[in-house]
Amino acid sequence: MPDLTVLDNGISIPLIGLCLAAPLALFVCHVLMSRLGGESLRERSPQVLLVRLVLALDLLALAGAGLIAWHEDRGVSATIYMLIFVFLVFNGVAYAYFHFFNMSETARRIRMLLQVRAAGPGGLPVRDLERAYSQRDMIEARLDRLVKMRQLTLEQDGRYRVAGHVLLWAGSVMSWWRRLVWRRASGMPE
Repeated sequence: MPDLTVLDNGISIPLIGLCLAAPLALFVCHVLMSRLGGESLRERSPQVLLVRLVLALDLLALAGAGLIAWHEDRGVSATIYMLIFVFLVFNGVAYAYFHFFNMSETARRIRMLLQVRAAGPGGLPVRDLERAYSQRDMIEARLDRLVKMRQLTLEQDGRYRVAGHVLLWAGSVMSWWRRLVWRRASGMPE
């Protein structure tokens, strides 16, 4: 009896199904965790929650790919290719989703556009936007987000101190990339 899980060209149908199901599981789990997670999850950074969820589902997706390879009796090299394929597909979708979600959480431009649209045909005076988006509030919101992400700590004396190095490392990489692409310093502090 022919194997119905593998096409004539060697492509695994269950592997394609896993690549479709894993991002769908990410979306569903993220919605459920965000809505049903309780107050303790709301006190943390929503971006950190999403990254942790991606990492957990990465492990499940890779385990699923390994099981599919084992069930289909694939060799070592084919199994490695399957693992790499699932990893790239899932993390590519997760990366795009993270930025889409992050934009919905943090992009002031998007919120301003929605507010102007909600104001109707009469428009929205700039003073209403200035009240909603004071510089102090924006700075405090960003600092609060960095504290929730455990990248900063707020000391008793009211000073912020660096607590984590993930974003500093990412910023250094981005600064290096900016200099590589534009061949000049960006003006951002190193």
